[in-house]
Amino acid sequence: MDVLLAAAAEVIALQNVAMIALGLVIGIVIGAIPGLNVPLAVAIALPITFKLAPIAGIAMLVGIYKGGTYGGSISAVLINVPGTPAAAATAMDGSQLTRQGHAGKALRMSLYASIIGELVSDIVLIMLAVPIARFALKFGPVENFALGVFSLTLIAVLSEGNMLKGLSAGVLGVFLSTFGLDPLTGDARLAFGSQELSAGWSFIALVIGIFAVSEALSMVERRGAGPIERSRVRLSDAAHRLSREDWRHAAPAIARAAPIGVFIGAVPGLGSAISAYLNYGIARALSRRPERFGKGAIEGVAAAEAGNNSVTASTFIPMLTLGIPGDVITAIMLGAFMVHGLVPGPQLFRDNAPFVAAFFVLMLVTTALHLVIGRIGLGLFIQAVRVPNQVLYPVVLALSFTGVYVATNNLFDVGVMLGFGVLGYAMNKFGFPVAPLLIGFILGPIVEVGLRQSLIIARGDLTVFVRHPISAVFLVLGVVALVWAGAREWRGGAARGASAR
Repeated sequence: MDVLLAAAAEVIALQNVAMIALGLVIGIVIGAIPGLNVPLAVAIALPITFKLAPIAGIAMLVGIYKGGTYGGSISAVLINVPGTPAAAATAMDGSQLTRQGHAGKALRMSLYASIIGELVSDIVLIMLAVPIARFALKFGPVENFALGVFSLTLIAVLSEGNMLKGLSAGVLGVFLSTFGLDPLTGDARLAFGSQELSAGWSFIALVIGIFAVSEALSMVERRGAGPIERSRVRLSDAAHRLSREDWRHAAPAIARAAPIGVFIGAVPGLGSAISAYLNYGIARALSRRPERFGKGAIEGVAAAEAGNNSVTASTFIPMLTLGIPGDVITAIMLGAFMVHGLVPGPQLFRDNAPFVAAFFVLMLVTTALHLVIGRIGLGLFIQAVRVPNQVLYPVVLALSFTGVYVATNNLFDVGVMLGFGVLGYAMNKFGFPVAPLLIGFILGPIVEVGLRQSLIIARGDLTVFVRHPISAVFLVLGVVALVWAGAREWRGGAARGASAR
């Protein structure tokens, strides 16, 4: 108790609270700007933290991490342009709510679901860090492959009503992920003699292209017709308040998404994007009104954001206990720990127990401040929807061009962004969903590497995937998801056929 009280007193010191608040503001702003990302913000801020006390420096980085992970939902909801890859799942229903005049409702739910996800993740980090880290270590190539395959089956769930087009888009996404260097041998493949293409398609260019540029092209086609009456968007309006009915639908989705996201965060290498899409797909599969998803389902926003932000503390579990970064952000933050003489691993708990206690308190304080800052700033965020489309989308395009060039420092990737923008516009035009393409692009490398490494270890024995219990469970769940989605597709087709007759 003395250690915890001393840790709490240290964390709530004015300098540390100021660093947390500064980090949150920076993270939210960076996360909300398409093309900029949280790893970039953490990397830029890292040298600044070297001059600060250990807990103050880490406090700023944690604030950027949590704020940036949430911040991507703001542009996803308001202008259908995800600020972060994980926020693409939020955009599917959040942007529809904005078009229906419920932008404030979507923003409020994204904030509250994010905070709940963070809080659950913080508590699990504090209480179950070591046991979860031990279980996460059991994930090898075989388990990663099975988890990737299970996640890919969600394409069928998300494509209900036109499964063939959804699966086609997913296959295209997996195919696009194979461009560039072979992940095991390092050989160039599908580069066609292009040095720029030998590194593969830029993920930032792809995401901004299929969302921001395609949306701008669609807006030009609509000849500037605004989807909502922007002058009437006020947070005080009843349309922007969360009702009991909204919470009744969202609460189960959040309750499922938070623990699933915590687990995914504890497995090194998976990350928030997979958690967001996995939880979105599960929420749709278990929903009593799946037809609402993609058309403004508040539980879709809740599931994506709770799953997205619930990884922010659990990614520290393998880093703190075993010295293994949970994702690219904690890999960068590992450098901040090392510079301050803090070596993650079992010895950290033994030799620096006061710091570990302070870090646990820091995570909780950051979540509390995130709620305060997000709630105060919500009124400013909503004003973005007042901007006319004729002004808004040229600004979005300018930010997109700038963001891609700053992130990659390569004009080739700007061209890639435009190309994917045309592709996204064409897919929307002909009824092909873009979400499966993004899921396939994200999961393709995980599935490929897991499959190839597993077969190398097992010397080509395919039974290795069912001999590992965790892998077998995920593969069975994948089959169940496919059968379920196929049955719902068949029943939906039969019902449509009967109504047509």
